[in-house]
Amino acid sequence: MNLTRVRPGVVRVERTPLTVLDRLYLPQVIAGMMVTIGHLLHNLFNLKKLPTISYPEVKRVYSERFRGRHILTTREDGTTRCVACYMCSTACPAECITIEAGEDERTREKFPVRYDIDLLRCIFCGYCVDACPEDAIYMTRDYEMAIDTRARSVVGLRDLVVPPNFPVGPMGWRPYYGSIEKHGTAGGTGIGQQLRSAPFEDDAPPNPDVFRGGDAQ
Repeated sequence: MNLTRVRPGVVRVERTPLTVLDRLYLPQVIAGMMVTIGHLLHNLFNLKKLPTISYPEVKRVYSERFRGRHILTTREDGTTRCVACYMCSTACPAECITIEAGEDERTREKFPVRYDIDLLRCIFCGYCVDACPEDAIYMTRDYEMAIDTRARSVVGLRDLVVPPNFPVGPMGWRPYYGSIEKHGTAGGTGIGQQLRSAPFEDDAPPNPDVFRGGDAQ
């Protein structure tokens, strides 16, 4: 196209007539295909230099302080270290932690009756780990948290609590003593967890109290 300025604020546009080759569009199509074929051949003969990896056979190496999946640790008798003090939910900037406290009639110690984390709202900042006075919540280096429904994004006590003999070594955020090894299905802790049903029906109406840290109806 030819642009001609007639006067300030007015431009005349004159269309350039197309040639026979321009009307066929073949030269442009062939040129684009040649660029694509060139990239394809270059990648085929330089597989080792490609930036992609063959996941899940090959796992990308992340930082030693990578903040991934949360877990709740337990004592030697199997009880959770969490005392439902609400420090983690108070420090959480995303307000994704919901806790309901109970009380042990024998020891008068508080414990969590409900402990939910909405992983879709979590920003994995690690503030909950830093705020915990009982060293109960850790963030592992596990990044395999694929879900198929929004309901599965809310993990509770049955997904977070690990047994007393759970290897503390793979922890990525306080403390970290070594690399994590995956054995089992994705989406669990370092040793893998079996897929469980969602804590509530996926088609249930959303409860705004959950996101405000209150009690669910």
